[in-house]
Amino acid sequence: MPGTASLLLAIFFLVLFIVVWSLCLLGWRTARIRYAHPTLPSRLSSLPSTSAPGVTIIRPLCGLDQNLYNTLESCMTLDYPKYEVIFALQDENDEAIPVVRMVMEKYPEIKSKIIIDSTKIGVNPKVNNLLRPFQEASYDLLWVLDSTISVTSGTLGRSIEAFLSNHTQYSSPDDPESSPLMSAADDVRKPPISGEVGLVHQVPIAVVYQKTWGSLIEQAYLNTTHAKMYLAINAVAVDSCVVGKSNLYSRSNISELTTPSPSLRSLPNPPTGLAGYSPFLAEDNMIALGLWHQLNLKHAMTSDVACDFLGALTVKDYIDRRVRWLRVRKKMTPIIATLLEPFTESILAGLYGSWAIKRLLGANIPALFLVNLTVWLLIDLSTRKALETNIKNFKPPSNIGFFILAWLARECLALPIWLLAMTSDIVVWRGRRYKIISSGMSIFV
Repeated sequence: MPGTASLLLAIFFLVLFIVVWSLCLLGWRTARIRYAHPTLPSRLSSLPSTSAPGVTIIRPLCGLDQNLYNTLESCMTLDYPKYEVIFALQDENDEAIPVVRMVMEKYPEIKSKIIIDSTKIGVNPKVNNLLRPFQEASYDLLWVLDSTISVTSGTLGRSIEAFLSNHTQYSSPDDPESSPLMSAADDVRKPPISGEVGLVHQVPIAVVYQKTWGSLIEQAYLNTTHAKMYLAINAVAVDSCVVGKSNLYSRSNISELTTPSPSLRSLPNPPTGLAGYSPFLAEDNMIALGLWHQLNLKHAMTSDVACDFLGALTVKDYIDRRVRWLRVRKKMTPIIATLLEPFTESILAGLYGSWAIKRLLGANIPALFLVNLTVWLLIDLSTRKALETNIKNFKPPSNIGFFILAWLARECLALPIWLLAMTSDIVVWRGRRYKIISSGMSIFV
């Protein structure tokens, strides 16, 4: 019986090992195909403003985030004929406001404004920040960009192309006069309907100027493991997988959504639209899930990345960030996904994979483990190189030796961080303590 049990366990682990490696290779292959070449300019960039869909860019801000001036400036120099920018804050004394004014003064030709509104309808400060901009946006198409995110000039045009790629009301931009996409008089456009693309997002890539160990480890995580899995899951497309660093969607679609909270949905008049997501810290992921499941809208990605500028993080800062989002995610996903997550990491996968192969086929476990870790590192380095192809002007030169050391530290910390995340449901975000409850909702503690 023990022999049979170990045989069955070895078969299970071998299958899991193959699945994990398949996802890794799919993410790597997607990165090489989609990002490892110069991006092509969008055809929409050459359209007159009367023919291009208008877009409202919303930048929710709170304080002086890393490289703030440059990240805000990147949305004022876009190669796109028709857009406005709203800078959203909740405090008239916010330190970000002088930086915003400098950017606006440098680009007076770009339609932009500051909205300051202290309204709070829930625990999520970003949702509170977005409420008025959603109402006052001139256009139905909204592009929400986090304060630490910088983009290349062609990102918006390519995002609009992806957004409109299979809309029934869309005609090719090569023939703008015949396009029923919008009315030139008032820029009224039908929102996406079931089966069409309802959200466009980019994979986030970390950029580090202040090279502390915490920021280097976070960069190693985002530019390899996170990116691979993010690309693989979106390539399989069996469910929504979106982070809110850079999201383009229709305001009309958001207004159709009902809160995902089971308790709130049971009310006679459950909250709808953006307000329905105010109890969730991971509102970006929940909104994407709502578009996917409630409205049956697909998600799309472009060949662009969202450059996320990291500050001078300590190792503790890195651990706290990972623990925070693991604690949020474990309340949002099925328990089996949470339990299996450590088995997708290189070290644990190498251990159980090597043992399974030894048990079934006979092999040297240390040799197999070292081969697994070496090939995993090479795949991650190749993924990182592909993703950085078009952002060389955004980032400083990197030291491959330091990157590998940070990568090894990230891999060694993965399991301890997961174990720590499982011990509590309390998180700290921007100085406030929250308890994560059922379905990912949050309450102040």
